Amino acid sequence: MIHLPTELLSTTTSPYPFMRWAMDIVGPMPPSKQKRYLLIMTDYFTKWVDAESYATIRTPDVQKFFLEWIGPSVERRIQHLDVETDIVSCMPQNIYKSNTLVSLKLVAVGLETPNSDVSLPCLKIFPLEHILYDDDSLTLEKLISGCSVLEDFTMIRQTYTPGTVMLSLRMRSQSLKSFRLTFEYTMEGADFSVEIDAPKLKYLSFKDKQSDKIVIKNLSSLLKIDIDTEFHAKYGDALDPKERMKRYTISDFLTGISNVKHMIISQRTVEVCYIVCSLSIFNPIPIFDNLYRLQAASCSYMLQLLPIFLESCPNLKDLVLDCFVSTEPELTELSYVPQCLLSSLESFEIRGLSMDEETGKKLVRYFLENSVLLKKLILRFKDYSIPNYDSDILKGIRTFTKRSHKCQIIIH
Repeated sequence: MIHLPTELLSTTTSPYPFMRWAMDIVGPMPPSKQKRYLLIMTDYFTKWVDAESYATIRTPDVQKFFLEWIGPSVERRIQHLDVETDIVSCMPQNIYKSNTLVSLKLVAVGLETPNSDVSLPCLKIFPLEHILYDDDSLTLEKLISGCSVLEDFTMIRQTYTPGTVMLSLRMRSQSLKSFRLTFEYTMEGADFSVEIDAPKLKYLSFKDKQSDKIVIKNLSSLLKIDIDTEFHAKYGDALDPKERMKRYTISDFLTGISNVKHMIISQRTVEVCYIVCSLSIFNPIPIFDNLYRLQAASCSYMLQLLPIFLESCPNLKDLVLDCFVSTEPELTELSYVPQCLLSSLESFEIRGLSMDEETGKKLVRYFLENSVLLKKLILRFKDYSIPNYDSDILKGIRTFTKRSHKCQIIIH
């Protein structure tokens, strides 16, 4: 152990009584009436201790002790509860009824279908991570329907094993303001679907690599979205004709979020949008009238799509591009100029530039020569290739024509 590298220590805190506990096994100790082990639960905040003695410690003993503790803890009218364990098959039923819980975090536990109506009238913050569900989507639907003031919901979906993960996720809430969904696993032979209906939703993080069907409804209040999904589409240069319904799914998804003001979009999602663009006669990209800030990731060969996508953002003010090196051909010269460059764009930032890439130079030239109102052009180079003032790339940039005389070039 003495040869292990040092690490920064972090403090585990608990701002409320009975919110976070530590479980420890003590023993073996000198026998007393054949009991040699102690199972101890300690509250981080009050240091209150609950303990039980055993002759031997087995998994069922730990599960029973844990469940006997957590049930009464909920009945103590606690406001905050954080449960993270892989030893409990299912949480007790009284977790579904609490008049005081404000935040509830469950990680790697099981949830049975509620025996009766769920009543969590004060619950506002609700993260669920790697949960095993007893009855597919019914459990979650009942759970969400009983949270009348829920504002912040996070769901990290469990790896697929038959009978342990829901195939259909329906998030319907009249109070929800923030929703984070992560489903990164790739698996064949199972059809997953997601439906989101939340009229007050302001923030959506959608990182779903698996779902085939995605339905978006009533997101008129959406302010910010972080998208990282490929809609489980199978494509090369174009979507397979058999995947025509997938095109409609993608187009309907984009239409459902078209009121957003701030968008972060991953490279794989940009690639899917490229497919939609190439088939725009059937499923055109909707107009994002309210979008003022866009952050997109792309490699060089996908940048040809950029003006086409920007044409759907007529009022864009801030654009950030995260560029990745690819083996594909470099960007050809861009000629088409979207409306936002002529009437609204004020800031353009390129991240991940390299000294030996022509793509970055072409992008810089394109935006300098065509952006009427541009105030800032920010160039962020890779750490190993930050140019000095007299480098060839900066000499070249200084010779480019600036359509906006107020534009400042900032280099990091």
